[in-house]
Amino acid sequence: RHCAIKETYDVTPTARRRALMEAAVLFTVKSKHLPKVYDAFEADGRFYLVMQLIEGKTLHQVLRLQGKPCSEQEVINWLIPIMHVLNELHSRNPAVIHRDIKPGNIILTPDQTAVLVDFGLTKLYDPNSDTQTMVRAVSGGYSPVEQYVGKTSPQSDIYAMAATMYFLLTLKLPPEAVNRSYRDELIAPRLLNPMLSPNLERVLHKAMSVDADQRYRSMDEFAQALQNPSYTPYVDPTIANGRSGASNVYTQRAISPIQSQSQSIDRQSVPQPTSTPPSSYRYAQPQPAAYPALPVSPGISQSKAARPIPEYRALPSPISQGCLWGLVQGLLAAFIVLIMKKEVYFYVAIIEGFLFFMLAGFLTTRKGGKTSRAVWAGFWAGTVSTVIFWIVVAVGFAVLVSQNIALQTASAQQNGTSPDAGTELQHAITVVGATLPVHPATPQPGANMVVFLIGGLLCAIGFSLIGGIFGTSRFRTNMQRRGHP
Repeated sequence: RHCAIKETYDVTPTARRRALMEAAVLFTVKSKHLPKVYDAFEADGRFYLVMQLIEGKTLHQVLRLQGKPCSEQEVINWLIPIMHVLNELHSRNPAVIHRDIKPGNIILTPDQTAVLVDFGLTKLYDPNSDTQTMVRAVSGGYSPVEQYVGKTSPQSDIYAMAATMYFLLTLKLPPEAVNRSYRDELIAPRLLNPMLSPNLERVLHKAMSVDADQRYRSMDEFAQALQNPSYTPYVDPTIANGRSGASNVYTQRAISPIQSQSQSIDRQSVPQPTSTPPSSYRYAQPQPAAYPALPVSPGISQSKAARPIPEYRALPSPISQGCLWGLVQGLLAAFIVLIMKKEVYFYVAIIEGFLFFMLAGFLTTRKGGKTSRAVWAGFWAGTVSTVIFWIVVAVGFAVLVSQNIALQTASAQQNGTSPDAGTELQHAITVVGATLPVHPATPQPGANMVVFLIGGLLCAIGFSLIGGIFGTSRFRTNMQRRGHP
Protein backbone atom coordinates (compact mmCIF):
# COMPACT_ATOMS: atom_id res chain seq x y z
CA ARG A 1 0.00 0.00 0.00
CA HIS A 2 1.08 3.55 -0.55
CA CYS A 3 2.60 5.18 2.50
CA ALA A 4 4.66 8.12 3.67
CA ILE A 5 7.83 7.58 5.69
CA LYS A 6 8.74 10.30 8.17
CA GLU A 7 12.42 10.20 9.06
CA THR A 8 13.76 11.83 12.23
CA TYR A 9 17.22 13.14 11.39
CA ASP A 10 17.77 14.38 14.93
CA VAL A 11 19.05 11.36 16.87
CA THR A 12 18.99 12.95 20.33
CA PRO A 13 16.85 11.27 23.01
CA THR A 14 14.52 14.29 23.04
CA ALA A 15 13.82 13.97 19.31
CA ARG A 16 13.25 10.25 19.67
CA ARG A 17 10.75 10.86 22.48
CA ARG A 18 8.87 13.37 20.33
CA ALA A 19 8.65 10.85 17.48
CA LEU A 20 7.40 8.15 19.85
CA MET A 21 4.83 10.60 21.22
CA GLU A 22 3.53 11.30 17.73
CA ALA A 23 3.32 7.58 16.98
CA ALA A 24 1.54 6.87 20.27
CA VAL A 25 -1.08 9.55 19.65
CA LEU A 26 -1.84 8.46 16.10
CA PHE A 27 -1.84 4.77 17.05
CA THR A 28 -4.63 5.33 19.57
CA VAL A 29 -6.88 7.66 17.54
CA LYS A 30 -8.80 6.28 14.60
CA SER A 31 -10.20 9.09 12.51
CA LYS A 32 -10.21 9.99 8.84
CA HIS A 33 -9.13 13.47 9.92
CA LEU A 34 -5.80 12.18 11.26
CA PRO A 35 -3.20 10.14 9.37
CA LYS A 36 -2.86 6.48 10.31
CA VAL A 37 0.45 5.11 11.58
CA TYR A 38 1.31 1.70 10.18
CA ASP A 39 4.65 1.09 11.83
CA ALA A 40 7.50 2.69 13.77
CA PHE A 41 11.09 1.48 13.83
CA GLU A 42 14.71 2.47 14.28
CA ALA A 43 17.52 1.93 11.77
CA ASP A 44 21.06 3.29 11.51
CA GLY A 45 20.59 5.54 14.53
CA ARG A 46 17.46 7.21 13.14
CA PHE A 47 13.77 6.87 13.90
CA TYR A 48 11.10 6.26 11.27
CA LEU A 49 7.31 6.48 11.18
CA VAL A 50 5.48 4.65 8.40
CA MET A 51 2.28 6.62 7.93
CA GLN A 52 -0.73 6.86 5.69
CA LEU A 53 -0.04 8.83 2.53
CA ILE A 54 -2.45 11.78 2.53
CA GLU A 55 -3.04 12.94 -1.02
CA GLY A 56 -4.08 16.54 -1.49
CA LYS A 57 -2.86 20.05 -0.78
CA THR A 58 -2.37 21.95 2.44
CA LEU A 59 -4.84 24.72 3.16
CA HIS A 60 -2.00 27.20 2.69
CA GLN A 61 -1.45 25.85 -0.82
CA VAL A 62 -5.18 25.89 -1.53
CA LEU A 63 -5.34 29.54 -0.52
CA ARG A 64 -2.42 30.50 -2.74
CA LEU A 65 -3.87 28.64 -5.72
CA GLN A 66 -7.33 30.21 -5.55
CA GLY A 67 -5.94 33.67 -4.77
CA LYS A 68 -8.88 34.77 -2.63
CA PRO A 69 -10.22 34.12 0.89
CA CYS A 70 -12.11 30.93 1.58
CA SER A 71 -15.82 31.18 2.29
CA GLU A 72 -17.07 31.02 5.86
CA GLN A 73 -19.10 27.85 5.30
CA GLU A 74 -16.34 25.84 3.66
CA VAL A 75 -13.84 26.75 6.39
CA ILE A 76 -16.32 25.63 9.05
CA ASN A 77 -17.03 22.42 7.14
CA TRP A 78 -13.32 21.66 6.89
CA LEU A 79 -12.26 22.45 10.45
CA ILE A 80 -15.21 21.47 12.65
CA PRO A 81 -14.42 17.70 12.32
CA ILE A 82 -10.79 18.37 13.24
CA MET A 83 -11.97 20.36 16.26
CA HIS A 84 -14.01 17.37 17.43
CA VAL A 85 -10.94 15.13 17.15
CA LEU A 86 -8.85 17.63 19.07
CA ASN A 87 -11.55 17.86 21.72
CA GLU A 88 -11.24 14.11 22.22
CA LEU A 89 -7.45 14.42 22.58
CA HIS A 90 -7.82 17.32 25.01
CA SER A 91 -10.28 15.30 27.10
CA ARG A 92 -7.76 12.56 27.83
CA ASN A 93 -5.89 12.30 31.08
CA PRO A 94 -3.29 13.60 30.56
CA ALA A 95 -4.53 15.81 27.72
CA VAL A 96 -2.79 15.65 24.34
CA ILE A 97 -1.99 19.06 22.81
CA HIS A 98 -0.97 19.45 19.17
CA ARG A 99 0.79 22.86 19.56
CA ASP A 100 1.39 23.42 15.85
CA ILE A 101 -2.01 23.98 14.23
CA LYS A 102 -1.69 26.13 11.11
CA PRO A 103 -2.82 26.03 7.44
CA GLY A 104 0.42 24.31 6.42
CA ASN A 105 -0.35 21.35 8.72
CA ILE A 106 -3.90 20.72 7.45
CA ILE A 107 -4.22 18.78 4.20
CA LEU A 108 -7.38 18.95 2.10
CA THR A 109 -7.95 15.70 0.21
CA PRO A 110 -9.68 15.53 -3.20
CA ASP A 111 -12.97 14.57 -1.50
CA GLN A 112 -12.79 17.78 0.64
CA THR A 113 -11.76 15.98 3.84
CA ALA A 114 -9.43 18.00 6.06
CA VAL A 115 -6.64 16.00 7.73
CA LEU A 116 -4.50 17.39 10.56
CA VAL A 117 -0.87 16.25 10.23
CA ASP A 118 2.50 16.74 11.93
CA PHE A 119 2.11 15.82 15.58
CA GLY A 120 5.85 16.26 16.09
CA LEU A 121 5.37 18.97 18.74
CA THR A 122 2.68 17.08 20.66
CA LYS A 123 2.94 17.23 24.44
CA LEU A 124 0.96 15.82 27.35
CA TYR A 125 -0.77 18.34 29.60
CA ASP A 126 -1.51 17.67 33.25
CA PRO A 127 -3.12 20.66 35.03
CA ASN A 128 -2.02 19.27 38.39
CA SER A 129 1.67 19.32 37.55
CA ASP A 130 4.28 21.64 36.13
CA THR A 131 3.35 22.04 32.48
CA GLN A 132 6.49 23.80 31.36
CA THR A 133 8.39 22.13 28.55
CA MET A 134 11.85 22.61 27.10
CA VAL A 135 10.53 22.48 23.51
CA ARG A 136 9.35 25.99 22.67
CA ALA A 137 8.72 25.82 18.96
CA VAL A 138 6.35 28.54 17.76
CA SER A 139 4.73 29.54 14.47
CA GLY A 140 4.49 33.30 14.18
CA GLY A 141 0.87 34.50 14.08
CA TYR A 142 -0.57 31.10 15.03
CA SER A 143 1.05 30.37 18.40
CA PRO A 144 -0.44 31.94 21.55
CA VAL A 145 1.65 34.01 23.92
CA GLU A 146 2.00 31.21 26.49
CA GLN A 147 3.69 28.98 23.90
CA TYR A 148 6.59 31.44 23.65
CA VAL A 149 7.50 30.61 27.25
CA GLY A 150 6.86 26.88 26.89
CA LYS A 151 3.75 26.76 29.06
CA THR A 152 0.77 25.50 27.06
CA SER A 153 -2.70 24.04 27.65
CA PRO A 154 -5.66 22.95 25.50
CA GLN A 155 -6.54 26.66 25.16
CA SER A 156 -3.31 27.01 23.15
CA ASP A 157 -4.75 24.79 20.40
CA ILE A 158 -7.96 26.84 20.48
CA TYR A 159 -5.97 30.02 19.79
CA ALA A 160 -4.03 28.36 16.95
CA MET A 161 -7.22 26.99 15.36
CA ALA A 162 -8.88 30.41 15.52
CA ALA A 163 -5.78 32.07 14.04
CA THR A 164 -5.85 29.50 11.22
CA MET A 165 -9.47 30.35 10.49
CA TYR A 166 -8.66 34.08 10.61
CA PHE A 167 -5.98 33.66 7.93
CA LEU A 168 -8.13 31.44 5.69
CA LEU A 169 -11.00 33.95 5.82
CA THR A 170 -9.04 37.20 5.46
CA LEU A 171 -5.76 36.36 3.68
CA LYS A 172 -3.98 38.19 6.51
CA LEU A 173 -1.70 36.59 9.07
CA PRO A 174 -2.66 37.67 12.61
CA PRO A 175 -0.07 39.70 14.55
CA GLU A 176 2.22 37.65 16.75
CA ALA A 177 0.68 37.00 20.15
CA VAL A 178 3.71 38.46 21.94
CA ASN A 179 3.20 41.76 20.13
CA ARG A 180 -0.53 41.67 20.86
CA SER A 181 0.21 41.39 24.57
CA TYR A 182 1.88 44.81 24.39
CA ARG A 183 -0.35 46.46 21.81
CA ASP A 184 -3.26 44.62 20.26
CA GLU A 185 -3.46 45.57 16.58
CA LEU A 186 -5.59 42.63 15.50
CA ILE A 187 -7.90 43.88 12.72
CA ALA A 188 -11.51 42.77 12.99
CA PRO A 189 -12.11 40.01 10.41
CA ARG A 190 -15.16 41.74 8.87
CA LEU A 191 -13.07 44.80 8.04
CA LEU A 192 -10.92 42.54 5.86
CA ASN A 193 -13.76 40.38 4.55
CA PRO A 194 -17.22 42.01 4.79
CA MET A 195 -18.87 38.72 3.75
CA LEU A 196 -18.25 37.20 7.19
CA SER A 197 -21.06 36.99 9.73
CA PRO A 198 -21.01 39.01 12.97
CA ASN A 199 -21.24 35.78 14.97
CA LEU A 200 -18.08 34.36 13.37
CA GLU A 201 -16.20 37.57 14.11
CA ARG A 202 -17.30 37.49 17.75
CA VAL A 203 -16.30 33.83 18.11
CA LEU A 204 -12.87 34.38 16.56
CA HIS A 205 -12.17 37.38 18.79
CA LYS A 206 -12.96 35.33 21.87
CA ALA A 207 -10.98 32.27 20.74
CA MET A 208 -7.98 34.51 19.96
CA SER A 209 -7.94 36.32 23.30
CA VAL A 210 -4.40 36.99 24.44
CA ASP A 211 -5.32 35.78 27.94
CA ALA A 212 -5.92 32.02 27.81
CA ASP A 213 -8.58 32.27 30.55
CA GLN A 214 -10.71 34.45 28.28
CA ARG A 215 -10.88 31.86 25.50
CA TYR A 216 -13.37 29.03 25.18
CA ARG A 217 -12.99 26.35 27.81
CA SER A 218 -12.87 23.51 25.29
CA MET A 219 -12.56 22.88 21.58
CA ASP A 220 -16.10 21.49 21.59
CA GLU A 221 -17.39 24.74 23.08
CA PHE A 222 -15.54 26.63 20.35
CA ALA A 223 -17.14 24.42 17.65
CA GLN A 224 -20.65 24.88 19.09
CA ALA A 225 -20.25 28.66 19.12
CA LEU A 226 -19.30 28.55 15.42
CA GLN A 227 -22.24 26.37 14.43
CA ASN A 228 -24.90 27.85 16.70
CA PRO A 229 -25.01 31.68 16.92
CA SER A 230 -27.31 31.50 19.97
CA TYR A 231 -24.84 29.35 21.92
CA THR A 232 -23.56 31.31 24.96
CA PRO A 233 -21.70 29.17 27.50
CA TYR A 234 -20.79 32.29 29.49
CA VAL A 235 -20.48 36.00 28.92
CA ASP A 236 -18.05 37.03 26.20
CA PRO A 237 -15.98 40.00 27.25
CA THR A 238 -15.94 42.93 24.91
CA ILE A 239 -13.01 42.61 22.51
CA ALA A 240 -11.24 45.94 22.28
CA ASN A 241 -7.98 47.68 22.82
CA GLY A 242 -7.01 48.16 26.42
CA ARG A 243 -5.76 51.76 26.32
CA SER A 244 -6.93 55.14 25.20
CA GLY A 245 -5.27 56.29 22.03
CA ALA A 246 -4.75 52.70 20.94
CA SER A 247 -5.82 51.19 17.66
CA ASN A 248 -9.50 51.74 16.84
CA VAL A 249 -10.51 48.09 16.63
CA TYR A 250 -14.18 47.41 15.95
CA THR A 251 -15.77 45.25 18.64
CA GLN A 252 -19.12 43.68 19.37
CA ARG A 253 -21.31 43.81 22.42
CA ALA A 254 -24.76 42.50 23.22
CA ILE A 255 -27.37 45.28 23.23
CA SER A 256 -30.35 45.00 25.53
CA PRO A 257 -33.37 47.26 26.12
CA ILE A 258 -32.47 47.17 29.79
CA GLN A 259 -29.10 48.64 30.68
CA SER A 260 -27.19 45.94 32.54
CA GLN A 261 -25.09 46.65 35.56
CA SER A 262 -21.33 46.42 35.23
CA GLN A 263 -18.90 45.16 37.76
CA SER A 264 -15.28 46.10 38.24
CA ILE A 265 -12.75 43.38 37.68
CA ASP A 266 -9.21 44.58 38.07
CA ARG A 267 -10.36 48.02 36.92
CA GLN A 268 -11.54 46.44 33.63
CA SER A 269 -15.16 47.08 32.62
CA VAL A 270 -16.87 43.93 31.30
CA PRO A 271 -20.51 43.85 30.06
CA GLN A 272 -22.87 41.57 31.95
CA PRO A 273 -25.22 38.92 30.55
CA THR A 274 -28.57 40.05 29.20
CA SER A 275 -31.67 38.38 27.89
CA THR A 276 -31.02 39.54 24.34
CA PRO A 277 -30.01 36.71 21.97
CA PRO A 278 -26.36 36.85 20.95
CA SER A 279 -27.43 37.26 17.31
CA SER A 280 -28.25 40.94 17.94
CA TYR A 281 -24.76 42.31 17.77
CA ARG A 282 -23.56 45.58 16.44
CA TYR A 283 -20.27 47.43 16.40
CA ALA A 284 -19.61 49.35 19.57
CA GLN A 285 -17.00 51.82 20.64
CA PRO A 286 -13.78 50.25 21.99
CA GLN A 287 -13.93 49.24 25.64
CA PRO A 288 -11.11 48.23 27.97
CA ALA A 289 -9.70 44.80 27.25
CA ALA A 290 -10.54 41.84 29.45
CA TYR A 291 -6.90 40.88 29.76
CA PRO A 292 -4.17 42.89 31.52
CA ALA A 293 -2.47 45.31 29.18
CA LEU A 294 1.28 45.62 29.44
CA PRO A 295 2.93 49.05 29.08
CA VAL A 296 3.47 50.25 25.55
CA SER A 297 7.00 50.99 24.51
CA PRO A 298 7.46 54.60 23.26
CA GLY A 299 9.07 53.22 20.11
CA ILE A 300 5.93 51.37 19.00
CA SER A 301 4.07 53.22 16.29
CA GLN A 302 0.36 53.94 16.28
CA SER A 303 -1.93 51.40 14.69
CA LYS A 304 -2.39 51.49 10.94
CA ALA A 305 -5.71 51.68 9.16
CA ALA A 306 -7.09 48.42 7.89
CA ARG A 307 -6.07 47.63 4.36
CA PRO A 308 -8.51 46.15 1.85
CA ILE A 309 -8.11 42.60 0.68
CA PRO A 310 -5.37 42.60 -1.97
CA GLU A 311 -6.36 41.94 -5.56
CA TYR A 312 -4.57 38.85 -6.81
CA ARG A 313 -3.52 38.83 -10.45
CA ALA A 314 -1.75 36.33 -12.64
CA LEU A 315 2.04 36.31 -12.30
CA PRO A 316 4.07 37.88 -15.13
CA SER A 317 4.81 35.34 -17.86
CA PRO A 318 8.52 34.47 -18.26
CA ILE A 319 8.03 34.32 -22.05
CA SER A 320 6.40 37.75 -22.30
CA GLN A 321 8.91 39.39 -19.97
CA GLY A 322 11.85 37.74 -21.71
CA CYS A 323 10.64 38.65 -25.21
CA LEU A 324 9.82 42.22 -24.21
CA TRP A 325 13.13 43.07 -22.61
CA GLY A 326 15.07 41.00 -25.15
CA LEU A 327 13.47 43.09 -27.90
CA VAL A 328 14.33 46.36 -26.13
CA GLN A 329 17.88 45.20 -25.41
CA GLY A 330 18.49 44.00 -28.97
CA LEU A 331 17.30 47.29 -30.49
CA LEU A 332 19.27 49.44 -28.06
CA ALA A 333 22.48 47.40 -28.46
CA ALA A 334 22.19 47.52 -32.25
CA PHE A 335 21.75 51.31 -32.28
CA ILE A 336 24.75 51.71 -29.97
CA VAL A 337 26.91 49.68 -32.32
CA LEU A 338 25.65 51.46 -35.45
CA ILE A 339 25.61 55.05 -34.20
CA MET A 340 28.53 55.24 -31.76
CA LYS A 341 31.94 55.17 -33.46
CA LYS A 342 34.24 54.24 -30.56
CA GLU A 343 35.30 50.81 -29.33
CA VAL A 344 34.31 51.67 -25.76
CA TYR A 345 30.65 51.56 -26.80
CA PHE A 346 31.07 47.91 -27.71
CA TYR A 347 31.53 47.24 -23.98
CA VAL A 348 28.66 49.61 -23.16
CA ALA A 349 26.39 47.48 -25.34
CA ILE A 350 27.51 44.32 -23.52
CA ILE A 351 26.92 45.82 -20.05
CA GLU A 352 23.56 47.18 -21.18
CA GLY A 353 22.60 43.67 -22.27
CA PHE A 354 23.49 42.18 -18.87
CA LEU A 355 21.40 44.82 -17.09
CA PHE A 356 18.36 44.13 -19.27
CA PHE A 357 18.69 40.38 -18.69
CA MET A 358 18.73 40.98 -14.92
CA LEU A 359 15.71 43.26 -15.29
CA ALA A 360 13.78 40.54 -17.13
CA GLY A 361 14.46 38.04 -14.35
CA PHE A 362 13.63 40.56 -11.62
CA LEU A 363 10.30 41.61 -13.12
CA THR A 364 9.33 37.97 -13.67
CA THR A 365 9.68 37.02 -9.98
CA ARG A 366 9.06 40.23 -8.04
CA LYS A 367 5.34 39.42 -7.68
CA GLY A 368 5.84 35.80 -6.64
CA GLY A 369 6.56 32.41 -8.14
CA LYS A 370 9.65 30.24 -8.23
CA THR A 371 13.10 31.65 -8.97
CA SER A 372 13.44 29.10 -11.78
CA ARG A 373 10.94 31.15 -13.80
CA ALA A 374 13.73 33.69 -14.27
CA VAL A 375 15.75 31.05 -16.16
CA TRP A 376 13.07 30.89 -18.86
CA ALA A 377 12.86 34.67 -18.95
CA GLY A 378 16.64 34.79 -19.51
CA PHE A 379 16.45 32.16 -22.25
CA TRP A 380 13.82 34.08 -24.22
CA ALA A 381 15.49 37.43 -23.54
CA GLY A 382 18.83 36.11 -24.84
CA THR A 383 17.28 34.49 -27.89
CA VAL A 384 15.11 37.45 -28.90
CA SER A 385 17.84 40.03 -28.24
CA THR A 386 20.34 38.09 -30.39
CA VAL A 387 17.92 37.76 -33.31
CA ILE A 388 16.80 41.40 -33.13
CA PHE A 389 20.38 42.65 -32.72
CA TRP A 390 21.67 40.92 -35.85
CA ILE A 391 18.63 41.85 -37.92
CA VAL A 392 18.92 45.54 -37.01
CA VAL A 393 22.72 45.52 -37.43
CA ALA A 394 22.38 43.86 -40.87
CA VAL A 395 19.77 46.39 -41.99
CA GLY A 396 21.76 49.30 -40.59
CA PHE A 397 24.97 48.01 -42.14
CA ALA A 398 23.27 47.72 -45.52
CA VAL A 399 21.99 51.31 -45.24
CA LEU A 400 25.46 52.61 -44.34
CA VAL A 401 27.04 50.66 -47.22
CA SER A 402 24.51 52.03 -49.71
CA GLN A 403 25.15 55.58 -48.48
CA ASN A 404 28.90 55.08 -48.91
CA ILE A 405 28.42 53.73 -52.45
CA ALA A 406 26.28 56.75 -53.31
CA LEU A 407 29.03 59.07 -52.07
CA GLN A 408 31.67 57.19 -54.11
CA THR A 409 29.50 57.35 -57.24
CA ALA A 410 28.87 61.08 -56.83
CA SER A 411 32.60 61.71 -56.30
CA ALA A 412 33.53 59.64 -59.39
CA GLN A 413 31.04 61.50 -61.57
CA GLN A 414 32.49 64.82 -60.49
CA ASN A 415 35.95 63.57 -61.50
CA GLY A 416 34.63 62.32 -64.85
CA THR A 417 35.45 58.67 -64.20
CA SER A 418 33.29 55.56 -64.50
CA PRO A 419 33.46 53.58 -61.19
CA ASP A 420 33.31 49.79 -61.06
CA ALA A 421 30.28 48.54 -59.09
CA GLY A 422 32.11 45.57 -57.55
CA THR A 423 35.03 47.72 -56.49
CA GLU A 424 32.73 50.32 -54.93
CA LEU A 425 30.81 47.65 -52.96
CA GLN A 426 33.97 46.08 -51.59
CA HIS A 427 35.42 49.47 -50.69
CA ALA A 428 32.15 50.54 -49.00
CA ILE A 429 31.98 47.35 -46.92
CA THR A 430 35.59 47.83 -45.79
CA VAL A 431 35.08 51.49 -44.86
CA VAL A 432 31.78 50.96 -42.99
CA GLY A 433 33.04 47.85 -41.19
CA ALA A 434 36.08 49.76 -39.93
CA THR A 435 33.87 52.40 -38.33
CA LEU A 436 31.76 49.98 -36.25
CA PRO A 437 32.88 49.68 -32.60
CA VAL A 438 33.34 45.89 -32.69
CA HIS A 439 36.07 44.37 -30.55
CA PRO A 440 38.82 42.60 -32.56
CA ALA A 441 38.26 39.44 -30.54
CA THR A 442 34.70 39.09 -31.89
CA PRO A 443 34.59 35.78 -33.80
CA GLN A 444 34.05 35.70 -37.52
CA PRO A 445 31.17 33.73 -39.06
CA GLY A 446 31.68 29.99 -38.73
CA ALA A 447 32.11 27.47 -35.93
CA ASN A 448 33.46 30.10 -33.53
CA MET A 449 30.30 32.15 -34.03
CA VAL A 450 28.16 29.25 -32.81
CA VAL A 451 30.23 28.99 -29.63
CA PHE A 452 29.99 32.76 -29.21
CA LEU A 453 26.18 32.71 -29.51
CA ILE A 454 25.80 29.81 -27.06
CA GLY A 455 28.03 31.60 -24.57
CA GLY A 456 25.93 34.75 -24.92
CA LEU A 457 22.75 32.78 -24.29
CA LEU A 458 24.21 31.23 -21.15
CA CYS A 459 25.23 34.70 -19.92
CA ALA A 460 21.67 35.91 -20.53
CA ILE A 461 20.26 33.02 -18.48
CA GLY A 462 22.80 33.55 -15.70
CA PHE A 463 22.19 37.27 -15.30
CA SER A 464 18.42 36.77 -15.53
CA LEU A 465 18.68 34.20 -12.72
CA ILE A 466 20.53 36.75 -10.59
CA GLY A 467 17.73 39.21 -11.23
CA GLY A 468 15.21 36.50 -10.34
CA ILE A 469 16.90 35.93 -6.99
CA PHE A 470 16.63 39.64 -6.22
CA GLY A 471 12.97 39.63 -7.33
CA THR A 472 12.08 36.66 -5.12
CA SER A 473 13.85 38.23 -2.14
CA ARG A 474 11.96 41.48 -2.66
CA PHE A 475 8.64 39.62 -2.90
CA ARG A 476 9.24 37.76 0.36
CA THR A 477 10.26 40.96 2.13
CA ASN A 478 7.13 42.74 0.95
CA MET A 479 4.88 39.85 1.99
CA GLN A 480 6.41 39.72 5.47
CA ARG A 481 6.02 43.49 5.79
CA ARG A 482 2.32 43.19 4.90
CA GLY A 483 1.83 40.39 7.40
CA HIS A 484 1.46 37.52 4.90
CA PRO A 485 3.34 34.21 5.36
